[in-house]
Amino acid sequence: MATTRNLVKTYLDDTELARLDRLAGQLRLSRSELLRRLLMNSKLPDQRTFEASQAILDLLKVNADQARLGNLFKLALDEPLSADLLAKFDQLIVEIEGTQNALKDLVRQIDHSIRHKAP
Repeated sequence: MATTRNLVKTYLDDTELARLDRLAGQLRLSRSELLRRLLMNSKLPDQRTFEASQAILDLLKVNADQARLGNLFKLALDEPLSADLLAKFDQLIVEIEGTQNALKDLVRQIDHSIRHKAP
């Protein structure tokens, strides 16, 4: 398949190549894309954005676990239980929902900090 791109070769010593690979890895870009962006003075990804995105994903996983746990408790409530155990289940469900809401708030804060980062 024909392409309008041109292949450019360059030689780097071991130190330069290691630095290129390290930076490309940190920015999650290929060597080519990193060099292209540097050459064209394009914006490079921010490491802080990657970290915040990973934190959001981790918190969303915890939130999903909390939701599954809450659903399991709701299923357990369908079974005949003592009044004392029902009260404990109700309190646990309230705590799970509170944790879920706290996690959602934290995700929103992280997302807001990514979108409105200081220059």
